[in-house]
Amino acid sequence: MRLFSCLLPGLLLAAGVAGGLSGCGSKSEELPVNTKDLSTGYRTDTVKLRAPEQDLRFTGKVSYDQSRVNRVFPFVSGNVLEVHAALGTQVKQGQVLATVQSADVSGYLNTYNAAKADFAVAQRNAGNTEQLYKSNFASQNDLVAARAQLEKTRSALHSAEQVLKVYGANGANAANGKPVYSVKAPVSGFVVERNVNPGTQLRADNSTALFTISNLARVWVLINVYESDAATVKVGMPVVITALAYPDRTFEGKITNVSNVVDADTRVLQARVELANPNGLLKPDMFCTIHLSHAQAGQTQALAVNPKAVIFSSDKYCVIRRKPGAPEPRPDQDAAVAYEVVPVKVLRASSLYTYVTGNLHGGDQVVTQGSLLLYNDLNGN
Repeated sequence: MRLFSCLLPGLLLAAGVAGGLSGCGSKSEELPVNTKDLSTGYRTDTVKLRAPEQDLRFTGKVSYDQSRVNRVFPFVSGNVLEVHAALGTQVKQGQVLATVQSADVSGYLNTYNAAKADFAVAQRNAGNTEQLYKSNFASQNDLVAARAQLEKTRSALHSAEQVLKVYGANGANAANGKPVYSVKAPVSGFVVERNVNPGTQLRADNSTALFTISNLARVWVLINVYESDAATVKVGMPVVITALAYPDRTFEGKITNVSNVVDADTRVLQARVELANPNGLLKPDMFCTIHLSHAQAGQTQALAVNPKAVIFSSDKYCVIRRKPGAPEPRPDQDAAVAYEVVPVKVLRASSLYTYVTGNLHGGDQVVTQGSLLLYNDLNGN
């Protein structure tokens, strides 16, 4: 019964008063996790000195970094033969995404072949005329005309080659003798949208992208800010972001842009955070919770502890502190050798910190994981 009476209020405090986050990573804005007590099954966090802040919460979602998004449109009309890139596939620059049977490419190939034949004829004529000129059987005007025709056909052939290069076709790029157009990835990244399947009929004026490729090394988090908080949210303010997919992790960033336009339907304006995403953990359209701490003017520093360290029992708050200078805890050791109960008074609580007063100092280690069981041991329950 004693354990239950301690456990229930503690849970209520974490859920309602403290609003504790489940698991904090080793980020600069969080209480760093000390792993020295892992042999005993306990975890400790560091007490900090901070100015109490107003904690604001917003909802938002992950989006592409629009400066790293490329949409691939068809240059020609025709029938899609094959699609080589599935949704979510990582592709390299120049990789073939799809092949299209196209009458347009057939015309470009005909132009190329004709230019190639004209160049070959002009090259032979220029060579023959030069030999005749050396033998005095052709005039200088004939030689100049032959060379001019050679340069003209050379230019036409080069132009036809460039057109084929733009459209990803060449003389050997054909299916059953029918020329095809290769849709290639303009950049490396992930296929985040795909709007084409084999058999799809394409038009050159199609306004829908066949593929959307995004580099997810960086992403945007779009924050929904209500009008009542618009005056508080400023560019440059640090935020802590949590996602449903990773309850034990947090992501930190700063607001880089705040929109000046309020959505007429939702009555919110959007703020933007740009985040590095090296492991691709954050996916587009993931829902997020954004925590913004806004310092109150004129407030002095207070003791800030991890909300999970605060215990409520017998109408009082307390924390379990590891005794300063105590030896390394051992599993077979009496808990009282290394830990002690310190009564505290809660000033205010936010999602990241609970601000308290009591016999604590900045840098003290307080137990977060296993604190309730340790509390009962220390009190002889």
